[in-house]
Amino acid sequence: MLYAVLANLLFAGSDTLVKLLSTRYPVFQIITMQASTACVVVLLIFLRGGYVARRSGLVVDRSVHNPKLLAARGFLAGVGTTSALYAFSLLPLADVYAITFASPLLVTVASVLILKEDVGLRRWAAVVTGLIGIMVMVRPGYAPLSIGHVAAFVSIFVSTAVVLIMRSIGAKENRSTMVGAVLAGQMIAGLPGTFLMFSPPTLADTGLAVLGGLLNVGAQFLFLESLRLAPASSVAPMQYTKLIWALIVGMLLFNDQPTLHVLIGAAIVIGSVVYVFHRERQRGLAPNVG
Repeated sequence: MLYAVLANLLFAGSDTLVKLLSTRYPVFQIITMQASTACVVVLLIFLRGGYVARRSGLVVDRSVHNPKLLAARGFLAGVGTTSALYAFSLLPLADVYAITFASPLLVTVASVLILKEDVGLRRWAAVVTGLIGIMVMVRPGYAPLSIGHVAAFVSIFVSTAVVLIMRSIGAKENRSTMVGAVLAGQMIAGLPGTFLMFSPPTLADTGLAVLGGLLNVGAQFLFLESLRLAPASSVAPMQYTKLIWALIVGMLLFNDQPTLHVLIGAAIVIGSVVYVFHRERQRGLAPNVG
């Protein structure tokens, strides 16, 4: 759980740097710069750990067991990252985090529809309550739904698919391979937009992008390690610590004052998701992925 808290602190730091850089550069370019840095780190880990074989001049990972699902996870992660970071560039960090916290609720619904899992009345009640919390935050009909909100919702739908894939392959693939697939997906998502809207970065901003990439890859490994050491139902709620960092950073760096409806809605969503994790742990449905 401590690894998970630290991972989410690093994630929040990386997201903060994205929001800072998004005032001067396209989001696609920031994604590409950060992912490039992280890819170098992962490649060094591959080489050092002996996971790489060279065949005909190409790098091949011998440990891949589910290449199609791994590729799908990487692609979806790239789409989800692009959507989330675009939302960060338009909305306060805390608002985006509060919306994306609903992802586990969608996972519960998708588990019924796709994986045919049995969900009881209490968990359905928690899902409905969580969706009410989302409505409290977004306030449809009272406040205009911005493109930033749409991007945040796209992110949680995509992350739901990523979690379902993780339930299938998480115990079979090594951590470096899974992180590498995510970074490759981010590169694929960011490169086209980078070529179209590239803006030469300053040396200082390049350093910030590199730092963001290092924070991102470090957070990925820490979070996967936390899942190896503890059940997902214990680790996943630690993501809500990001809201604390987001509120502090938002006020200090971006002058974002937290609104009452977002805080109330976030509390409803967090309470619902924690209850869902509690029920899954009781029923033995929360897997220890690692």
